[in-house]
This record gives sequence, structure tokens and C-alpha cells, in this order.
Amino acid sequence: MNLKKFRKNEIFFKLMDKKKQTILLFFLFSFSAYCAIIIGTSWDEGFAFRQGKSTLDYLFSLGRIDEYFWGREYYSGIYWSLQYLLTTTLPLKYQIETGHLVNLIFSLATIVGVGQLGKEFFNKKVGKIIFLILFFYPIFFGHMSINSKDTILAFSHIWIALLLLKYLRKQHYKNSTNINHYVISIGVLAAAATGIQIFFLGSLIPFFLFALLEIFFFKKIINKDFDKKKFLYDLVKCFLVFYFLLIFFWIDVHSNILILPFKIFMAALSNTYMTGWPFNLVNGDYYLSHEVPKLYFLINIIYKSPEYLLITYPFFFILILKSNAFFKKEFIFFNYKIWLIFFILIFPNLVSFIIPFPLYDGARLFLWILPYFCIIPGLTIYYLIENFNHIKSKLALFFLLPCVIYFLFNFFMITPYQYTYLNIFNAESENRYRKFENDYWGTSIKELVKYAKFEDKKVLKISTCGISSNIAKFYLNKKRNAFYKFVDFRESDYLIMTNRVTSVVEKNTGSEKMINCFDKYKGSNISAVSRNGLVLSVIRKVN
Repeated sequence: MNLKKFRKNEIFFKLMDKKKQTILLFFLFSFSAYCAIIIGTSWDEGFAFRQGKSTLDYLFSLGRIDEYFWGREYYSGIYWSLQYLLTTTLPLKYQIETGHLVNLIFSLATIVGVGQLGKEFFNKKVGKIIFLILFFYPIFFGHMSINSKDTILAFSHIWIALLLLKYLRKQHYKNSTNINHYVISIGVLAAAATGIQIFFLGSLIPFFLFALLEIFFFKKIINKDFDKKKFLYDLVKCFLVFYFLLIFFWIDVHSNILILPFKIFMAALSNTYMTGWPFNLVNGDYYLSHEVPKLYFLINIIYKSPEYLLITYPFFFILILKSNAFFKKEFIFFNYKIWLIFFILIFPNLVSFIIPFPLYDGARLFLWILPYFCIIPGLTIYYLIENFNHIKSKLALFFLLPCVIYFLFNFFMITPYQYTYLNIFNAESENRYRKFENDYWGTSIKELVKYAKFEDKKVLKISTCGISSNIAKFYLNKKRNAFYKFVDFRESDYLIMTNRVTSVVEKNTGSEKMINCFDKYKGSNISAVSRNGLVLSVIRKVN
């Protein structure tokens, strides 16, 4: 065997043969399931559970609404109904953990989807690399089981992209039945995602533009027999599937299905409901959520992404300038595809410059972007592996390898709170909690309460800061001999806190200023959850 060929294919990609790949996948999926089981419940899970129950109760009772809760009118409970149904019917003891596993399945499907997209756009090897990069992306991994909103948007987004690509390639007038499932599936996915985020269709604008330009101008990917009239017919079919499914599960618009959906959409657009968390901590500075920096998403990506991923981007630009011939030879219409990917990546920032949507919780509202963010690193690593015999590629890989090892060490050390990851660009100090909010989901409260040792009191007077009191109550109820009541913080003996931003009124001026929960309330910690020196949550005895 040629030594050059051996080094290139046997050493690297032979590691991904079917047997070793199966073992690797088993480990990855088992580890993600373990994290899904041990992590605590998050802020929005209660709302999602309630939304799913309310929707199904309404549908099964043929129109009876037993209760109304704030915010329900802005959501069509398609996915949450499915999650609630599976969570309550599966013969498993713990509903929260079951709900986590249900959500995990769709998140893992997203990772599989981006691997398939990498395969379709480039090749199988690139797809495998992107698959691994996304799985170990801390922001994405940390949300996989606990976030039943943004992970589903990411799932829908990546599979719509994949199905649209397959549709454009296979559409043929004489064989229309073979593509109907693409049309219907896109409609279903778009409806499920819009039911969670009313503006979801706006995030598909890059794909709409790509499809239209491809069909009417470029014609590089589509079949030569592509039928434009049939495309318009399929577009109408897709919209009808989308609208019917969306409306069917959108119970609060059933009194007027023609007017109310658009009325609610306009209300949402005018920011009447999109308040989210009102405060924000961005790289050490406080902001109101509707006044965050225009580069909010980019700032979070820079400080919360693995170091090696950030390094691959300048590598890639250098390769484009000096070795673009390699990519053009390897991948058909390479430049065309790269421009599309970059447009998808910059699109959220373009929108944020035009529409001042409130932004909070770091990069989670842009979770659907992260799969595409992994494509450029995947191409860079693929190039270095394929050109391993070149001295520059060897040096680059040997430079990246310690970065990857360092990252993976930290990745596993912060289990199961990977979404709190902060890279080396954040100073390694006790004050890192003042840079960004970390446990904005409140999932560490499970561990926090479990190991807390309260003073021997008949009734504990407890208040919270930065988390929902319902989460604290849920885990306090599981703790033996913990008798408590929730009171105003001025009357409390203990405060259960994360480092979210709150507000305080200054005594001298009477003005309100933003402050971190940890800094607002002084006292001694009786219990704390931390990872890699970063404190995520505390129970503090009030002075």
C-alpha cells in the first residue's frame, strides 16, 4: 500500500469504519441520555408541559377550555402536545426525565441531519466531521434535553434545509409522487416550528431566496427537467399543509382562523409579548434586553464557543485565498455553496440591525444557527486531514490537537451543564460570573437543593432570585424533613439564587439599576453548585 495513501485514509478515516463508528455512537448517545436524566428541570419546561396538556384537553373535549394562562395565545402546541402525550403515556416512572429523553431524540436527529446535509453538500467524510463537531458544541449539547423550544426550531430548520435540497434535486414532472413526501414534510416541520416561534418562517428567508435564485437564475443544483409550474403547485400544497396543521393545534385562534393568526402575529411583531427576561449581562456590562449590542449573537459565540472552532475560521479564510483550487476540485459549485452558508450565518445579525427584538440567555435564541456554524470548521479539518502529508497541514493539526483535548476536558468537567461553557477568552477568576449569566435555565437547582444542609428550623423562610420559585419548590418537596414557606426576600432566612440579572433601587437617588443576584444579596453560602471554578447557583443564608 502506498504510504501516502495509508497515512491519509487509514490513520484518520479508517477510525470511522462501521464497527468503530457504532461503538462511538453508542457512547455518545449513552452519555447524552445520562446527562438528560441527571440534569434538573428548566424554566420553560413547565410552560411547555402546560401548553401541551391544554391543547390536548381542548382537542379531546371538542372545544372546552378549562383554564387560560398568560402567553398561550402566541403558541400552537404541536410539538408540546406530542411531548406531553409521550411523557405521560410511556411506562416510565419520572415524567421530567422522560420529557428530557423525548426532547433529546429530536436534538440527536438534528445532529444526524446536519451530518446528512454535510454529506449532500460536500461528501460523507465532511458530514461525519460536522456531526462530531455539533455533538460536542457546548451550547447545543447543553440544551438538547432541557430546551423544548429552540432545539425543535434547530431540528425543523436543518431538516427543512435537507428536504428542500433533496426536493430541488429530484423534482421531475413525470415522477411527482416520489417527491410529495418532501413537500408534506416541509409543511409539517414549518408548522411545528412556527407553533413554537411565531417568526420562524422569517429564519427561512435564506432558503427561500436560495430556492428562487436557483430555479430562475443559477440552475446549478436543480434537475435539468425542473418544472417551475409544478414547483408553484408544490409551494401551495406545502403552505396548505403548514396552515392547516398550525391552526388545528393553535386553539386560541379557533374562534376566527382567518383573522386572529395575523392579529396575534402583528401583536408579537410590535413587541407586546416578546419581553422574555428584561435584563442582560453581556461581557461584563448590563443591558436591557431590547438594548443589547447589535453584535450580541457574535459576542456570545466568541466567548462561549470551543477555542479550536474559533481558530478554524481564520484557517479557512487563509485556505480559501491560497488553496481554493483544492475545494473546487473536491466539491462541485463550492463557492456557490459557501456563499449560501455565510449568508445563513450572518442573517440573524442583519435582522437584529433592522428589528430590535429583545435578546437574552446568550446564544440560545439563535440555536438554529449553530449547526451551520459547524460547517466551516468541518471543511477546515477535512482539508487538513486530506493534506496531512503537507508540512503546513501537520503543523496546523498539531496546533489544533491540544486545543481540542483541552476543550474536551472542560466539556466533560462541566457535565451536565454544558450550556454554561465559557472559553479561555474569559478570565480564569472568581469574577467570571460577572461576565455572562451562566445557569439561566436554573437546571442546577436540583443538585443544589439535594445536597443542601439547612439549619434545624421548623419552617424555613425562603426566597429566590434569578430562578422560578416553582423549580425550587419542586425540588424542596423531594427533600426529606424540609419544611418551608416562600416569603418576601426581606423576611427570608435563605435565598436560592442563580447569577441572573435583577434590579435594585438606589437609596440616594431612588433610581433603578441592574445588578447580578449574587452581588445583590449578601450572606454566607450553605450550598453551592460550581463547575471549573464557576459558581452556577447558591443557597445563601441572609445576613
